[in-house]
Amino acid sequence: MLAHLARLDTGLDEATLEEVLRQAAPKPFAVRRLANELEAMPSLLTGDGARGSAHLVTLLELLNKLGARNAVVPPCPWCGRAVRLTTTHGGLRSCSWCPQRLRVERCSACGEERRVYGRSHDGQRLCRSCHSRDPSNHAPCSRCGRTGEVRQTGDHAGVCFACERLPVALCSVCGRMTPCYRADTDAPRCLECSHRHEECSGCGRRRRVVTRTAEGEPLCGSCHVIIKTCARCGHETRVNTRRTSGDAVCDPCYRNDPARRQPCPGCGTIAIPARHGLCETCAAPDRLRELLGDDHGIVAPVLEPVFRALAGGKPSSVLEWLNRPGRAALLSQIRNTGMPVTHGMLDQLTPADRTRQLRMILVATHVLPERDEQLAALERWVSQFLKNTTDPVERRLLHAFVTWHYLRRLRRKHHPGRPLSPHTAANVRYCLAQSAQFLQWLREHGAPLAACSQHDIDTWLAEGTVMRFKARGFVRWAARHNHIRRPVTFPPMPSGRPYRTLPDDADRWRLVHRFLHDDSIAAVDRVAGLLVLLYGQPLTKIAALTTDQVLTTDEGIRLALGPHPVTVPPPLDQLLIHLAEDRDGALALGRSTDHSWLLPGTHPGRPRSPRQLRTRLASYGLPSRRGRNSALMDLAAQMPPAVLSEVLGVSIGAATGWAAAAGGPRAQYAAELSQRSKS
Repeated sequence: MLAHLARLDTGLDEATLEEVLRQAAPKPFAVRRLANELEAMPSLLTGDGARGSAHLVTLLELLNKLGARNAVVPPCPWCGRAVRLTTTHGGLRSCSWCPQRLRVERCSACGEERRVYGRSHDGQRLCRSCHSRDPSNHAPCSRCGRTGEVRQTGDHAGVCFACERLPVALCSVCGRMTPCYRADTDAPRCLECSHRHEECSGCGRRRRVVTRTAEGEPLCGSCHVIIKTCARCGHETRVNTRRTSGDAVCDPCYRNDPARRQPCPGCGTIAIPARHGLCETCAAPDRLRELLGDDHGIVAPVLEPVFRALAGGKPSSVLEWLNRPGRAALLSQIRNTGMPVTHGMLDQLTPADRTRQLRMILVATHVLPERDEQLAALERWVSQFLKNTTDPVERRLLHAFVTWHYLRRLRRKHHPGRPLSPHTAANVRYCLAQSAQFLQWLREHGAPLAACSQHDIDTWLAEGTVMRFKARGFVRWAARHNHIRRPVTFPPMPSGRPYRTLPDDADRWRLVHRFLHDDSIAAVDRVAGLLVLLYGQPLTKIAALTTDQVLTTDEGIRLALGPHPVTVPPPLDQLLIHLAEDRDGALALGRSTDHSWLLPGTHPGRPRSPRQLRTRLASYGLPSRRGRNSALMDLAAQMPPAVLSEVLGVSIGAATGWAAAAGGPRAQYAAELSQRSKS
């Protein structure tokens, strides 16, 4: 052997070659076999190594690691990859994958020419897909509990393939104890959450790999489309799955296939398995106990109210909600705190947007007391905004202004039935932001707030947009509390008049006729559209209507929009009665019927969003702001401002302004009388 290696001119000394031979062939018979192989075919060391034995391949690999010259490690002769040749196929050394890939026979289940993966219980050949679907290979995993294909023999018998390869850890995404990648890090991820992405061989885009071709090339979900004849409906369509018999089934037939329904191990109901073979009714509480309970599924007493609130919802909706990103991790995070669930505890969890819907569910089911979320969110925003203000003097001024000028009044006006509106909260944010910019502008121009003059205010307003008028409240507050020592005047924001209305009054009445008589429109949209077009109501007020405002009297159905309820004509009256009687809607989590909202939203215990109403009305060709302006302009021209205020619930100042904009003689007469009294 040393003579053969010397003729190869490896560049290594004899002692090193002896050590390499001792590692590659530790037994004497192996050395004699290597010598016989090289006597018969010297080219095994220079490129034909795949025709040699395993000891020869090991020798070439060791020489290559030491940097020997002229020693060529052979690639796999079947796929051409430079990998270890651990097995044989067709008389040649090959990689471990090629013999399986090249062993293609007809599958006894699906009838396709595919690689033989295993055999059925009666000894028939099965491809990988049919072998995985064979019920005899399915059982609950002894580690993760999931029902699927498990090992039948060996040290990992009864363990699924995922648990065999990966350690079990708490997934940082879904919160499940399951086999995870990166289990030794702070962010382990399970198989379902770790979507592997590669460059698709079909479209060339980097997407999630759904399957691979016979050559091992990756395919995405769009490129992996199998068109066959459905065994149930007979249509040439995309195959969704296969039965255990191998018959191809399309997606509609798969959803309605009676074979999917199996007895539930928990309750015995014949249903489609939702999770671990359980039906939806049994799977939902089982999943909640897994997330909120300990290793034995026992929920702590402090979390029992949370469990009952979530388990009381529709089972399919509970499972769907838990499958959304971050929901399972949120419940696991709550369980790990070991604290009772309160508003303060939920405020400390991150990210905050994931706790919003859970908080609504708990409030609607009376696990948590009701809280004004808009006010709480505004207080958190103010606290963070003040922390980001670097100048200590400006921070102190802004803190005093927003605390005593805005928050004190909002807290005093707050009560559970009338939460803070999003418009009011946004206005406070705008005012505080513009006030901070005004103080920064004064500092950059070398003018402290105490020395602020009228010229500074006029320059500030002239250089910016109309949003700078939002700082008016701060300047007036600062002047009133002697933070500004000179007499100054801050003008109000310019009025948005003339009001933008619908192009023609006939367009308004055409929309009114459609909302009155078109039964294909949802009752919610019909009521909202008629209240905008007939009574000039804003969407924020329409969304906040309660059942107490719908009154049944001897004269008919009346709606309390202001101090004096107004009688509504048919069919609007019947639509209001219908909405008052059917307020449950499609809400499945946090279901509660003790709320008084006339238009309940999809969030538990909350009314519909004005933004959603605006979008729905716009789809019918009704711009809500212009429709409301047209209605108020018409009504203000027909009745005095005092009556308009009493009936529609607008302030007397706003009613007078609308009357003046409509050119009503009553407004002009009132103004003339006011001037006479002054003179």
